[in-house]
Amino acid sequence: MEAIKMKTGEKTKKMNPKELVAGVINLISLPEICIRVNTSLEDPSHTHKQLGDIISHDPALTARILRIVNSAYYNFPNKVELVSRAISIIGEDDLRGLVLATSALEVFNKIPNQLLNMELFWQHSVFTGIVARLLSKQCNILHGERLFIAGLLHDIGKLILYYKEPQISQDVLLEAGESNGKIVDAEQKLLGFTHADVGAALIEAWQLPDSLHTIIKHHHSPADAEDYRIETSIVHLANAVVNALSPETPIDEHMLDESNEFDPVSLGITGIDLTTMPELVAAAQEQTHEVLNIMFPMY
Repeated sequence: MEAIKMKTGEKTKKMNPKELVAGVINLISLPEICIRVNTSLEDPSHTHKQLGDIISHDPALTARILRIVNSAYYNFPNKVELVSRAISIIGEDDLRGLVLATSALEVFNKIPNQLLNMELFWQHSVFTGIVARLLSKQCNILHGERLFIAGLLHDIGKLILYYKEPQISQDVLLEAGESNGKIVDAEQKLLGFTHADVGAALIEAWQLPDSLHTIIKHHHSPADAEDYRIETSIVHLANAVVNALSPETPIDEHMLDESNEFDPVSLGITGIDLTTMPELVAAAQEQTHEVLNIMFPMY
């Protein structure tokens, strides 16, 4: 794989995805609360009360989790008022996902970015995550919350790439625009790797699960995934759906038929019927607005 060539004085240095991530890891390290929750979850003797006590030390995180649990995202009939009760209802995998999700904006708010509209970026990311979560139910995937997280973080490599390499990233955007092509193809042509590779390098640096690493790395090319192919295909399809519209766009199956974003292999792997999408997307649009208002109130 080629890499970005960086001039350092008289020398030329090659930069690869891992080095790009290493260059900003101090800025984008996971918050302490996220690390403590993950550590506690790995302890076989932990209790829901202990997890609730850890989270309660962060009032903002506590409020967000309780608001999400009581939203249309879960659609529970009775109000949940305690984090420990929320954990017993949604499960620990969902809790881990929500803590990571609510940490993502805090982490990347530290990085200025001139090439992206951050409001639209998070709107796209949340929408993709919610569509992926709903598709996982159609495919009978257990613990679909991890696909919400994968959808939420699928483009996270763009934030690092655009921050560290704004000039060549601008060239990538121009190349994609002028050729009517995909950004990922322009990245591969000009950089020798893609934002998906950078995002996967960040997941590795954060020591998050292999499934998340694989999904993010291959969300544009799910057929290349050796493991977790159905999960990767679901996030690929969710991203393709979201690229074809917005949280406000009325949808019908014919709009999706015209999209060139879908990998036919993914449709075969998942067995998803595009004619079922309008109802699913309508539900995702409602949930997206609510989750954005809860998780990212500044947007």
